[in-house]
Amino acid sequence: MKVTILHRYLLREIVPPFCVNLLVFCCIFLISKMLEITRLIVIYQMDIFSVLKIVAHSIPSFLIFVLPMSVMMGILLALLRLSSDNEIMAIKTGGVHIYHLLPPVLFFSILGCALTLLMTIYGAPASRMATKNLLIQVVRSNLNAGLKERTFNDRFQGVMLYVTTIDPQTGLLKHLFVQDHRDSKMTRTIIASSGKIFSDNETGQFQLQLFDGVINQVDQAQSSVYSVHFDQYYFNLDLDQLIKDVVKDQQKSFKELTLKELRGSLNQDVPDKEYDLRLMEYHKKFSIPFACIVLSLLAMPLGIGTQSQRRSFGVVLGLIFFLLYYLLLSLSMGFAESSGLPIVLCIWAPNIIIFVLAYYLLIRAAQERPFMLPVLFLFKKK
Repeated sequence: MKVTILHRYLLREIVPPFCVNLLVFCCIFLISKMLEITRLIVIYQMDIFSVLKIVAHSIPSFLIFVLPMSVMMGILLALLRLSSDNEIMAIKTGGVHIYHLLPPVLFFSILGCALTLLMTIYGAPASRMATKNLLIQVVRSNLNAGLKERTFNDRFQGVMLYVTTIDPQTGLLKHLFVQDHRDSKMTRTIIASSGKIFSDNETGQFQLQLFDGVINQVDQAQSSVYSVHFDQYYFNLDLDQLIKDVVKDQQKSFKELTLKELRGSLNQDVPDKEYDLRLMEYHKKFSIPFACIVLSLLAMPLGIGTQSQRRSFGVVLGLIFFLLYYLLLSLSMGFAESSGLPIVLCIWAPNIIIFVLAYYLLIRAAQERPFMLPVLFLFKKK
């Protein structure tokens, strides 16, 4: 009964710092996205609703990294608080072994692991696809906003477009210069007094409707030049280059595949050049959530065995070990790509290393034997 009360008490101590860290780290990640979002607002005049949707779609991708960090920091700060107030000493004096504190720590870390697993398997792929589709929709519906006056715009593939003025009310383009070099054997130069971009509902393509102009066409194969005057002319636009400025690829990348699709692509008879990348992504969907557990196990001896340090030490120490984990993960991915080592071993190696370190420190803390890390000397009390 006493142990059950202790477990509930420790869980109540873990939740507040976990929530604070979750909020702070999410804000930090969102701030890092603000520059990209600001660029989209300025160039494509996105409305506030679209901006909020992009921010909401970005949250699952953040949570993949934020949840393990917040779980570790919540447990570490809670135990540091108990240690600094001598409550850990009181618990030991009452005959409760340090291992009896493991159940609430494991319970909370497993919850964090489950939430992170939901983000890696379902949340992140769906949010990436939703963000990509939203950005493509914004580009398609705000083509005029993507154009700049008195500037040579080369965002349309194979086409150079120059517009003197753009009417913000009607979207009418005035005094246009268009150079079409999509055909390597023929170059067309079009000068028009006005024009307008619109979508063809039947074909789904975008066209530039030009008025009162002239077409100069140079045929290099026949060494001839043609000049044609027109009252109205329709010019097809290729949006692939424009869309690539916002999203890398319209097709699904391996990071946007669901777990079923990813597993199916790995079962191909003939692996393609992206096979290793997809295999790494598949194992990362499980190894990163599992980091919640191994980092929590590491946080426990660090929180219990460093009561002589200042409380601010916990924040720095937690961040150092969390960055160490992702540094190991980045290095292992690099080794998997370049050295030919087994991908499964490389992706899971950071978890194995952190688990071994956590196991060693936990035994030392249970035996009340001191352990020293180089970083501890920077935070000793004066």
